[in-house]
Amino acid sequence: MSLFNSEKIQETQQAQLELLQQISGKIFESVEQLSQLQFKNLRATSADQMESLRTMFSASNPQDFAKLQSSLTQPAAQAERMMEFNREVYDLVSSTQAEIAKLAESQATATSKQTQEMIETLSKNAPAGAEPAVAMLKSALETAGSTYESVQKAAKQATQMAEEGITAAASAATEATRNATTAATSAATASTTAKTNKPAGK
Repeated sequence: MSLFNSEKIQETQQAQLELLQQISGKIFESVEQLSQLQFKNLRATSADQMESLRTMFSASNPQDFAKLQSSLTQPAAQAERMMEFNREVYDLVSSTQAEIAKLAESQATATSKQTQEMIETLSKNAPAGAEPAVAMLKSALETAGSTYESVQKAAKQATQMAEEGITAAASAATEATRNATTAATSAATASTTAKTNKPAGK
C-alpha cells in the first residue's frame, strides 16, 4: 500500500478548487449586492434633492422661504437613510464573511480528516522503531486541531460581541438623531412663528 494515494490527492485538489469557486462566487454576489445598494441610495438621494429644488423654486413669499429653510435644516431623513445604508452594508459584509467562514470551516474539517487518515496510514506502514516519531506527530496534530478550534471559538465570540456593539451604537445614534431633529424642528418652527408674528414697525 502506498503512503500517498493519488486518488485522495486528486480528490483533495478538486475539493480545494470547488471551495475557491464557491468563495469567488460568493464574493462576486456580494459585490453585485453592494452595487445595487449604492445605486438605490444614490437614486433616493437624487430624488430628495430634486424635490428640494422644486420646493425652493415654488416658494413665492418670505413665509414659504422660512418654511423651506426649516425643512432643509432637518437632517433626520438624510441621517436615517445613511444609517440604514450603513446597516445594510454591514449586514451584507457580515453575511458574506459568515458564509465564507462556513465554507472554510468545512474545508478545514475535511483536511483534518484527510490528515488523520494519512497519519493512520503512516503509522501502519512505519518502519520498526518509528513509533515514538509517529506518536509525536499525532500529538502535534491533535494539539494543532484543538488550538484551531479554540481560536475559531474566540473569533466567533469576538464577532458576536462586535455585532452587538455595532447594533447598540446604531440604535443610540438613531435615537440621538431623532432627538436632535425634534429639537431643531421646534427651534425652526419657533423662529418662523416669531418672524411672521413680528409687528411691522419693529
